[in-house]
Amino acid sequence: MISRPKIKTLFASIVGTTLEFYDFMLYAVFLEIIGNEYFPGNDYQTNQIFGYIGFMAALIMRPFGASVFGHIGDRFGRRKALILSISLMGIPTFIIGIMPSYASWGVYASIILVTCRLIQGLCTGGEYNGSAIFALEHMGKQFPGFTGGLITGASVIGAFLATGMGVICRQPWAPSWCWRLAFCLGGLVSLVGLYIRLYTEESPEFKKMKKKKNHKSPLLEAITRDRASSLTTIITGTLNGFLSYTLFKFIDVYLYEFLDVSIVRTLEYSMIGILTYVFAAPFMGFILDKVGSKRMMLMSCIFVFLAAIPLYYFFQLRDVGFFILAQILLAFMVASISGPEHAFVQTLFPVEDRYSGVAFNYSLGMAIGGGAGPVIMKAATLQSGNLYAPAFILMGVAAITFWTLYKRIKQGRFY
Repeated sequence: MISRPKIKTLFASIVGTTLEFYDFMLYAVFLEIIGNEYFPGNDYQTNQIFGYIGFMAALIMRPFGASVFGHIGDRFGRRKALILSISLMGIPTFIIGIMPSYASWGVYASIILVTCRLIQGLCTGGEYNGSAIFALEHMGKQFPGFTGGLITGASVIGAFLATGMGVICRQPWAPSWCWRLAFCLGGLVSLVGLYIRLYTEESPEFKKMKKKKNHKSPLLEAITRDRASSLTTIITGTLNGFLSYTLFKFIDVYLYEFLDVSIVRTLEYSMIGILTYVFAAPFMGFILDKVGSKRMMLMSCIFVFLAAIPLYYFFQLRDVGFFILAQILLAFMVASISGPEHAFVQTLFPVEDRYSGVAFNYSLGMAIGGGAGPVIMKAATLQSGNLYAPAFILMGVAAITFWTLYKRIKQGRFY
């Protein structure tokens, strides 16, 4: 039976992560609008490229945010780091909502926008893994996979809400400035997450560790002492980045540019995939609790490898039913990695440098996979003319991840 304090902590982690990822993913949902509003350009492709610059800027900042908040979390407490991250997240979101366009402020609008995205990336780098570590350390041995899956699902609820706002703001009756309301709302609701986190208790594992020892540089300790664990976490994060931002953004681009599906329709299909993911992530975590984290991660890599070709085959059938089936399949592909990963990567590092080791390395992998992944897959498709090019790339990353995990598991030493 799970105690009431543990449920309260888990609820706080879920709500905080949901609100923070709503703020973060709004940019991806309105990427082409923002590219047109805040960057110089006279055509769709140019504006989209500029928009991707802002998107990638946030992902690049995630490892730096992970190092900053990881240091705070390992040195001064998980709770303090998470309170700070959600406090800072809402401010740049609100600023984006009210800031004048490039036509009014020129290059200053571009600079401010990128700065806001850098701050958002900084906060997200400390949030995602930190929130899971906080919840898992409270839960102990009780359902680690399912707990981690719930935190993953919470981040996707935020993405789902952001996508829903994208659909609403693109309706014919919606004014052209409606997208700004989505950002302003995100800035305001972050205060709710802050309020909830102020009433949580510090992690019991951190309290015990604090009495014994505390490294001056937890990240340096994690990188130098646990090199294999760091590499494994980076590679796992890279695969998750490729998969997650395929679901959240690249598939929208793929359907719109290569299969001539309207942007509103692509968002509606994405909402089906994202909603499926919300439930698929804790389900995959539940399976981990049954089969073990090591076996589950290897099985997930095999599943992604085998499902990549069928996924893009379903899309190319250009049928509504197969579009929906493909989105559901993609959701389970992403969830098979991201649902169990929290429970697995946490075992790679000891308590004293866990926040820094997990958050930094995983965010670095997410920056590689999520930042460069959509660009690489789009460029490969354009250059080759092969609509299966993204599938081949996913298969390659899944194979590399499988081999890395297999080597690390054979080495042993888990915490």
